[in-house]
Amino acid sequence: MSESKTSESKIQGQLIGSVNGLEEGGKGLRFDVQNVEGETVPAFVVNFDYQYFAYLNKCGHIAVQLDYMPGEFFGDDGQTLICATHGAEYAPDTGACLGGPCYGVGLEPLTIAEQDGQLFLMHQGYSVVASN
Repeated sequence: MSESKTSESKIQGQLIGSVNGLEEGGKGLRFDVQNVEGETVPAFVVNFDYQYFAYLNKCGHIAVQLDYMPGEFFGDDGQTLICATHGAEYAPDTGACLGGPCYGVGLEPLTIAEQDGQLFLMHQGYSVVASN
């Protein structure tokens, strides 16, 4: 889920990274988060419809990362997120399964916010470990 902030107040989230290079329907920004159990989990942010959306980098079908090359999440048309392993398709703005072997299981979204060209994780239960 995306949340845009334009106020002068500073966001109280954890810095993921810069929006520089995150073009509409283009390469995503990979980063790692740690869950409450202490497990490090890959995640990513994409730019779609001029908004930023973040998800855990895990296919709904089998727990494999979606991107075939680091940061390559979109299909050729820039309109769907594709699992390179199974061909499952997801909506970039909701993470919902659109077809393929995800069998109705969508991506797990992370709540983020953007301020002054920087992305912040606002999601409870996860903390930012590193950007890739």
